[in-house]
Amino acid sequence: MAVAARVNVAPVNRRALRKYGEFWRALQLVGNAVAEAEKLAAKAGESEPARGSGNWAVPTSDEVRRSAKKAGQSLHVMSRSAKKWEAELISREWRR
Repeated sequence: MAVAARVNVAPVNRRALRKYGEFWRALQLVGNAVAEAEKLAAKAGESEPARGSGNWAVPTSDEVRRSAKKAGQSLHVMSRSAKKWEAELISREWRR
């Protein structure tokens, strides 16, 4: 009898499915955060914020809007890839 025939793959598959579900939920949470950032940037005034003293500065609403848009686009690409490779990700063991 081959080793593969004796290995119980059901727990591995359940674990892989659970890990993929966690990954997908994390993508959704990031998407929600990006949507909130876009809403806040839209509400922000167009006036230039006061620059902080020292080595930090407050971003303008335009900078926040551009960053949120870029993050949203990257998240969209990652979500499409996750869906495209869903079967592969579920079928394989997730490593730490």
